[in-house]
Amino acid sequence: MKVLWVYENIKGDNSFYTKLDTLLLISSTIQWKKHHPQFSATLYCDKLTRTFLDNLNVLDTWDEVLLLPKNKHIDKSIFWASSKLEVLRNVRESVLLMDHDFLVYNDISKFITDKHLFAHEEDGVRYYPTANDPFIQEVADLLPRPKPYALNCCFSYFPDYRFANKYAEFSLELMYRFSKLKVPNSKFLIFAEQLALKYLLDYHNVEYDTLMKEVFLANDRKFVSCEKGLIPKEETYKYFKHYWMEKPSIRKDENCIEYINLKKIVGAKKNIKLDKLNDLRP
Repeated sequence: MKVLWVYENIKGDNSFYTKLDTLLLISSTIQWKKHHPQFSATLYCDKLTRTFLDNLNVLDTWDEVLLLPKNKHIDKSIFWASSKLEVLRNVRESVLLMDHDFLVYNDISKFITDKHLFAHEEDGVRYYPTANDPFIQEVADLLPRPKPYALNCCFSYFPDYRFANKYAEFSLELMYRFSKLKVPNSKFLIFAEQLALKYLLDYHNVEYDTLMKEVFLANDRKFVSCEKGLIPKEETYKYFKHYWMEKPSIRKDENCIEYINLKKIVGAKKNIKLDKLNDLRP
């Protein structure tokens, strides 16, 4: 099984990079390899990002660094996560896809079986666009009568690469169609990425599980307990942290404990040019 990180500079210049996001990306990989040395780690990125990371002397954090395939037909300002789907479209083996802001603090390989595994369920009632939305009506031939339920993709394990390919093709087609329609915001990204994933799993009766034994209520911005899942809410801190919604507050205070811990993780890596991060915006 390969473990993948995907990081694309959608701006096309160095203003894209921030100190916090760079620390998270490197820390995410360091922490994973610390607790799971048996799995290879691959970063997919664009040429500018590869040069940026090379200047920090951190490319050897990954076992291999590969260039991303390009897609000029999707609006990256809205569908900034489309590069993850481009990678999934071409995998030919079991893969685990990790977001740069997902860090592990323990061995979680015991949860990785022959079943698809994702971070947690999402209830998007009153948040996700639905069949009443005119843009959603334009893609009804692809996804008729969508229900507002989804899976968070910050951690996505696909034991069946054929399903991963099928899902990626489906999601990218939605993003392409939405781009042509000029949809107004990133709610259509999570529709095309996360709701589409849940839809296809259910439609094809594919078994899956979630790491967290709770569901995120998107409109209320909170978690509640649910039946599905492997790790109770009170124990998740032992295994992982998804920085996600905390990033804006962490970004404001470099003296907060989360920021300090990330600097320690990255600073322990030999020969990294950590001082170069000081030139980046928070």
